[in-house]
Amino acid sequence: MFLVLFVLYMVLPWTFSDNVSTKPGLKIFRDEFKSVTAACLDLGFAKKACNSGSYTEKTVVAFDVRLKNHVNNLATYGRVIFGTVDLNEGKGYNPSNGIFTAPVSGMYVFDWTTLTQRGKLAHTSLVVNGKSKSWNHCDDSISKTFSSCSKMAVVKLKQGDKVWIGVFSSPASMYDTYTSFSGYKL
Repeated sequence: MFLVLFVLYMVLPWTFSDNVSTKPGLKIFRDEFKSVTAACLDLGFAKKACNSGSYTEKTVVAFDVRLKNHVNNLATYGRVIFGTVDLNEGKGYNPSNGIFTAPVSGMYVFDWTTLTQRGKLAHTSLVVNGKSKSWNHCDDSISKTFSSCSKMAVVKLKQGDKVWIGVFSSPASMYDTYTSFSGYKL
């Protein structure tokens, strides 16, 4: 038992250092340790690598937000600002300006639902870096009731790309709690 503790005491500090010993046994041990650590991360047995302080491919990015107040007659090209944040993993969504900024590159799924105010309309789109990518036409101006519309889009983003929900046509009027925007990285 003493011999095992002595070996661990002498070997472990070298396995965690950046200096690799020229001794073949220690290099093999270090390489195998890295392999096992990577496998544990991939299988979900560990949340993140001990030394990972930055975003990686495994970083969880997800947000779920909704309107804080009713929106009345938001003009064409206006940005919908969702002020109630229920989830913001990865800190990509900014509730003060309504913009999601991709903290890491990858494939993202976005979903938004609008509930028009009684007899109003809301023509919205998913806007990526200033260009509309997907549209949602929610119009109940004839029947004078509430209308709920949803849309989902999958978009490939680079780190730093900006995404928001904007009005693409006519003034939009949306009911607060039932109008939401969410997204996550695949």
